[in-house]
Amino acid sequence: MDTIHGADVIAKGMRSRGLNAKAMEVYHHHPDISDFDLIVSPVHLWPENPVLKEARRLKKKVITHHQTVGELLADETGFQVFEITGTHSKTSTALILSSILSREKKVISHTTRGIELWERGSNKVLKTGLSITPGNQILAFEIAHFLKADALISEISLGGTGLADYGILTSFYGDYKIAGDTKWASAAKLQMVSLAKPGAKLIANVDTNTFPDISFGQVGQVRCTANHIYVGKKKLSLSLGDNFDSQSYLTALSAAVATSIAAGIKYEEIIAALEGFDGLSGRMKRSTEKDLIIYDNSNSGIKVSGVEWGLDYAQGDGKLGLVVGEESETVCEGMNIPMLVELLKRRRQEIDHLVLVGERLKPFTTELQATFAPDLPTGQNMAKKALSRGDRLLSCVKCFR
Repeated sequence: MDTIHGADVIAKGMRSRGLNAKAMEVYHHHPDISDFDLIVSPVHLWPENPVLKEARRLKKKVITHHQTVGELLADETGFQVFEITGTHSKTSTALILSSILSREKKVISHTTRGIELWERGSNKVLKTGLSITPGNQILAFEIAHFLKADALISEISLGGTGLADYGILTSFYGDYKIAGDTKWASAAKLQMVSLAKPGAKLIANVDTNTFPDISFGQVGQVRCTANHIYVGKKKLSLSLGDNFDSQSYLTALSAAVATSIAAGIKYEEIIAALEGFDGLSGRMKRSTEKDLIIYDNSNSGIKVSGVEWGLDYAQGDGKLGLVVGEESETVCEGMNIPMLVELLKRRRQEIDHLVLVGERLKPFTTELQATFAPDLPTGQNMAKKALSRGDRLLSCVKCFR
């Protein structure tokens, strides 16, 4: 069930293993399920969805997408599997971890940025446009096998599949409701624990209130600052880039370092891999272009709260340009447009040049005294032309990068 969030690829995987499986769209249709023995339903589906209600009435066995993927791929490992879930910092954790491990291993990463090959600290994008729904772990496994990878690092939405040798819970801070406001996202993400295979290691932020093999965070076994790594009472020096933004990255950095330690990477190799690190594109990376200060926070996971945080973070001298919106409302879930418009109205006086991206924001251009752009590159170029040296440009567009 749920062709929007991976039912097609899961059904294809089941059929390739001899099962009679069918993918169903259950938001606008009510397909007959009476002849089926097993229902595979996403964890976020509203319990009162008519098809799911019918499954319960017929006493069908119902399991999650996560569990199904885990069972389909259980005998197909052959490389180390790292799965990452949490309310924030998933992508940054995955990419930093990929960079560290790739000094010794051939690594495939699967994140909202796409599927990438990592070798000796360098990456190459292989495929883009995939969401982090658990079904796409099947595609990531296929690529990892084909390229004979040593490790697969995957960002998974709302939990783990049980395939992980190393499961990472980045944070439960900013928890939110799913399934029609009937359950907390953190409850679903704890599939990382409930589906874990024997021998798997759990690496978790202290704010998750779990009992991991290695904890990280301000009072965890591993914690990072802009200049140091602390492992218990041991203090190690870091040499990060000049533009490193500790406020944006310390959770991801701590998670990646803790996981690397759990995986047996030596301290000196971790420190060498992080030398000069100053951020990732689309993850509040600060840079300058012709003396224009650019704060890039455009990514597939950004929410309205992230836009407001960006406005707080980008305070400074000179004029402020803001490029905000969505390139596609189908990036898992689009921006909350009413909430975004309310935020922009409330803080409009702080913004000297406002560019709205995406068709759903186009009707608000006059009301917000803004200009319109169809996509992120066009919006950024429009804002740059309106700004001068010493000004600031904040980019907060929901999109695949």
